[in-house]
Amino acid sequence: MKKLMLGAMLVVVSACGVDKADDFRKGIPQAGDVALKLPAKASQPLTSTGTRRDGLEGQTSDFYKLTRQVTVFVNTGTAATLTLVEKIVQHPATTTSADTATWGPHTEPLSPNTWKLTVVRTAPDTYTYSLEGKGKNEADAAYRVVLSGNHVNLGSNLGTGSFLIDWDKDRQLPENANNFGTVTVTYARTSATATTQIDADFVQVRHGTTDPLLDAQYRYWATPGQGGAFEFQLAKDFVATTAALESGKIKSRWLETGAGRADTRLSGGDLAAPVTINECWDSDFLSRFQNASYSPSLNYGAETVCAFATAEYASL
Repeated sequence: MKKLMLGAMLVVVSACGVDKADDFRKGIPQAGDVALKLPAKASQPLTSTGTRRDGLEGQTSDFYKLTRQVTVFVNTGTAATLTLVEKIVQHPATTTSADTATWGPHTEPLSPNTWKLTVVRTAPDTYTYSLEGKGKNEADAAYRVVLSGNHVNLGSNLGTGSFLIDWDKDRQLPENANNFGTVTVTYARTSATATTQIDADFVQVRHGTTDPLLDAQYRYWATPGQGGAFEFQLAKDFVATTAALESGKIKSRWLETGAGRADTRLSGGDLAAPVTINECWDSDFLSRFQNASYSPSLNYGAETVCAFATAEYASL
């Protein structure tokens, strides 16, 4: 009898320790899982260094630096919101049912914002979710959906899905990052050895009130042990003859060692006609080859040193 009672007590204790929301925590992507990653020196900061200057042989490649700056822009645009979700689900769920878990209303100490996260299981390992925010003193009718998405959980750090971050809604909250526009991110990582693909489409975005609104597209692929590729388009002072901005479409590719290549088409700005720029860097990210069709005096190196033998331009 004593053994039976002890066994029953253990069952009860074990059952009480089960967090019914654990399955629903698997229904949202982690910020690190959808981050664009690029080889870098351990001490190299993820910061922007300003306007591009025409590169010099043996110096850190300008197009490598530009590629890193763009990854920072994309990652920063999504990380804050997903990190907030990760913090929220560290708390016990407020309510759970067979197919739904809700966290909140939740207000961080000293924060003027209140958050509510809802995760719904629509099929085995398949989820939809939404993050709503309001001022902590506003009525519940004021909740705004700042993040919504879907996720298929394929295991630890694996999955497919998409999400939308609405900064225009976020900007209506008492405490916000003063970002404008929206970004839609689509991602897929189906196994530890599979190619990771992340697409990001920014619509009428800017930070603050002075920069112009812009649309931008980014396409990223990376395969463990093989390297990756990244396509993007943006306006930047590439030529630097005047302050006018050129429109650039860039494709960067790199090996796992860090050696890579960027092929760019530029138009507008200081350019009377479209031009191309090709640059290659070694595993130390030092520029070893450059070919600028608009100014042969800027050319140096031999294309045979490139990790990728021929040019490939962005298809965006």
